[in-house]
Amino acid sequence: MPRIVIVDDESIFRKGLRKMIIELDPEWEVVGEARDGYEALQLVEELEPEAILTDIRMPRMDGIQLQQMMKERFPHVLCVVISGFDDFVYIQQSMRQGAKDYMMKPIEREELDKVLQMLKEKVQLSQAIPVSNPHRDEHRIRQHVSEHLLTGLLKGSVNEADLELLRTIGIDFHQPFFTCMVVKLDKNSIGSERYNQADPSLFQLYIQQLVQEVLSRRTNGFCFIMSETEVAALLNIEDSDQVMAAVREIGETIRRQITSLSNMTVTIGIGQVAKGFKSISDAYNEAEIALLHRLIVGGDKVLVYSDLGTDDRFKGELKTWSWEKLDLAMNEGKLEQVAAAAHAFVSELCLDAKTPETVHQQLCKLLIHYYEAAGRLRLTKQWLGMKDMKTVLFDICSISSREELMDACSQLLVRLALCIAESTAQPEHDPIEKSIRYIEQHYSKALTLKEVADSVYLNAAYFSTLFKKQTGKSFVERLTEIRIFEAKRQMVQTDNKIATIAEHTGFTNIRHFNRVFRNETGMSPKEYREDIHIKPNVMQN
Repeated sequence: MPRIVIVDDESIFRKGLRKMIIELDPEWEVVGEARDGYEALQLVEELEPEAILTDIRMPRMDGIQLQQMMKERFPHVLCVVISGFDDFVYIQQSMRQGAKDYMMKPIEREELDKVLQMLKEKVQLSQAIPVSNPHRDEHRIRQHVSEHLLTGLLKGSVNEADLELLRTIGIDFHQPFFTCMVVKLDKNSIGSERYNQADPSLFQLYIQQLVQEVLSRRTNGFCFIMSETEVAALLNIEDSDQVMAAVREIGETIRRQITSLSNMTVTIGIGQVAKGFKSISDAYNEAEIALLHRLIVGGDKVLVYSDLGTDDRFKGELKTWSWEKLDLAMNEGKLEQVAAAAHAFVSELCLDAKTPETVHQQLCKLLIHYYEAAGRLRLTKQWLGMKDMKTVLFDICSISSREELMDACSQLLVRLALCIAESTAQPEHDPIEKSIRYIEQHYSKALTLKEVADSVYLNAAYFSTLFKKQTGKSFVERLTEIRIFEAKRQMVQTDNKIATIAEHTGFTNIRHFNRVFRNETGMSPKEYREDIHIKPNVMQN
């Protein structure tokens, strides 16, 4: 009995098509349904059908891109395309990818019957003359890893066992250091008409292929499509004084080649160098945050996270604004004070700024600052709900009234303060998660193992064992990691003295801070700050 998978983002259409297939030819078995190309690839790998019927327009991965992946990974599976878009361009693309037929919605029963009969004949013929492909299984595993495990590395959900699996199939990280790039298309560079007429996912596929070509020539790196709007790259690099200059140049090469070859532009965010695979997610988050600054400085640029506090492009026309009162009210959960401080900040900004653009730039910087803070506290989704930060920043930049800006920023920050207060007040089922949150909120003072254990009502010895088992790190290692992360952020984004930063991040004296910082980063605080100040000049030269 031949098997078939239906791929369409409309559940009612999938159910109707399943019913028609069963009624027209009971010999066909509908073994699965998928909402988009990603789900379809997983089902094809698991269920091994002989054929698929796929729509064109779907989220994440559409029918054209699905056919490209099927042609490479499962060339024996027959494909028929279904679409409501009577466009010869889609027919051409599908046929080039090896589609066996093309049906228009709404599907006629007679037409579907003919297609099923044609597919059955081809299946019977292929079964009579089997084609062996000894490399197919190995290739399938490699593709699966590149799509899932490498994405997991960026999101911090991969362990040592997964790395071993990568090594067994030939994907190995020979260097101890990593960094991440996030590449996004500047839609305004191609115009809405060109973008809407083409298939949006093809732009992402083109960018991914070009980035991978550049990485293959320049370094050990892997590029993959993270979402329908984002291409990400993971670079495995040596640690050296010039490593970020080299990474920046790779980013510039990618940006220039895309512009020259395709007449469109991209903006690239780059995170800092991370040591060890467990820190890859930090570099990825930093690349995302760097990319958000596109709203401040514009697109068609390479934006490096370590430049954010030192590059003049991010400073605007004003002095660095003081957010201490707002930070204090936020941490204390005093909602009225948060609202008052937000109103005062926006009011002062509007009075002193020379242009509306400067107002929006400074507000973007403020909100990105708190977006980072929410991420560290794992409150981003609770704070923003279904929105992403890019949408929030666009909404803010569309407001031209001072009063509306004051109200909008106040509401956003009060909501975050409320999330912080509720997260502190609400009991958590996992004492280790609760203890980590406690550390993140109190790292600036002298914390002891007993104090944190008491905060989750556990015996100190038992807490220490449980913490190491669940996180893979000791209490002191995690506390140090949080303090060093915050110290690095302050050195990038503020002009505070190193002794002040040491005090604000919980270190008892400057000598202790210097020793710990060097152990964690391989350089002294002074060398680190000098290094991030040099990099913008390196870029300009």
